[in-house]
Amino acid sequence: MKVKMIVFLVILVIMGNVLKIFINEAGKPKVEIDESGLVYKKKKDGISHEKIDINKAEYEDFISTGFTKSQAEKLVKYKEFIGDVYSLEELPRIKGFGKSSIEKANNILYVSSDGEKTRNKHNINKLSEIELKLIGFNNKEIKKILTTLKKVKIRTNIELIDIIGEEKYSETEEMIKFSD
Repeated sequence: MKVKMIVFLVILVIMGNVLKIFINEAGKPKVEIDESGLVYKKKKDGISHEKIDINKAEYEDFISTGFTKSQAEKLVKYKEFIGDVYSLEELPRIKGFGKSSIEKANNILYVSSDGEKTRNKHNINKLSEIELKLIGFNNKEIKKILTTLKKVKIRTNIELIDIIGEEKYSETEEMIKFSD
């Protein structure tokens, strides 16, 4: 009796796993990426939704997908300053890029997982308030940094960690340098 119960439970577990695989495969969207890696096509119910890779897109690509000239310029300038975009969650850092712009970006853009991404490094001692925001500092951290810079230069990562904390430093360290 116990053997039959164990065999029954094993068969039930196996059938559950097989069913789970079929359900997961049926629910996955069909994806196609063009040869340039720029356009990502997600097919759902016969409708193709094209998205472009923010890191490969240029001004004309942003314009052709529905961004205004101002939004396209801001995206290009952000990419030139920051380097590669790691996540669309960075876009609220862009001044004037509000809720509707972010929503549009989420519908039109994606960040490819292909290749290694790199960031541009900037001297912390020469950054403006807007540039500090682009790197990812919040208003409180920016105020602390700028207050410190009025008195002395920030020369090391230890000094910066004392100002903004270790967690924020680890988020921004690949974009920061202390001299030219």
